[in-house]
Amino acid sequence: MNINWRFILSKWWKATFMGLLIAIGIALFPQAQCAVAQTCNTPRDLWCNGGQPGRCCDPTGGFRVVTQCNKIPGTTPICEEQTITVPVRCQNSSNCEVTEVLDSAYRNRLSGGYWYVGSCPSFYPVNGSCGVPLTNTNRYRATCCGGSSGSGGGCTPQYAPPTIDDTYTVDPPNPIVWTQEQPPYGLALGMTINDIKAHGGADTTCGRGRANITHLTMQISLRGESRAWIEEDLAYRYPGARVKDTYPKNPEVAAFGHPSAVCSTGTGVIGAGTPDAELDCRFFRPLDPGKYDIIVTACQSDGQCTTKTLPQPVLVWLLEVRLVR
Repeated sequence: MNINWRFILSKWWKATFMGLLIAIGIALFPQAQCAVAQTCNTPRDLWCNGGQPGRCCDPTGGFRVVTQCNKIPGTTPICEEQTITVPVRCQNSSNCEVTEVLDSAYRNRLSGGYWYVGSCPSFYPVNGSCGVPLTNTNRYRATCCGGSSGSGGGCTPQYAPPTIDDTYTVDPPNPIVWTQEQPPYGLALGMTINDIKAHGGADTTCGRGRANITHLTMQISLRGESRAWIEEDLAYRYPGARVKDTYPKNPEVAAFGHPSAVCSTGTGVIGAGTPDAELDCRFFRPLDPGKYDIIVTACQSDGQCTTKTLPQPVLVWLLEVRLVR
């Protein structure tokens, strides 16, 4: 077969031109991809969120820091965080990592590629103080990547909701209806529920760890099957038997000298303002026998809350030989 060299030579400039176009397209692909993803005239970020389209590098941005802890007047002792925005600069060519903090007073907040916002306690003791901010809490990845507007300020975290453990302890292990514990039958112990634990949700976008638990509360409620048993079966054997209490029921204050007198009824939480928090020692006087659901609500720093009924109820016993009609 003869090769038509004249035809091939007449077309060489077209092949060369197409090759140059392909090369230019490959070289400009990151910027083109970012432009297609909306309004990005700066390099596509390769640091935050895996360099997804629409994340733009801004040479300067800012990060929030907690500078002061203020008390909010009211019945609940709540502390409020006062913040400012500290400007930073990002000068890397391949990513949006922070290279300089423009306010020297806060350079210690940048460490190992992360920015420490700081935090205040959620609550303060009665007549107490909120204290000074912690400076090594609430760690965020330090970048100047923003959304499609290229506004900077770091990757926006998206946290999963808080979670609540299924486990707890109750003291005494087999609580008795409150009225049956009164002397001369025995000590009026009621029941104390302990070791309720909650955990902040993980950041699924920027890898900034977990959110902090801000509130953790608990109630109890008599199950419907137990109410029916009191008003039907028990009332048949003991006319006049009825459900005495109202539900759901909040924690109560134990009398002075009672073993559970130190239990809290307020919003005090062990580990508040951290990713792992615990409700310890909440006291109740159960007036009705039966199965009690434990209802727990946990809220975290991004405002998300989870309410959960623990799978194992507390069983409060009735001593029928001592039943008072």
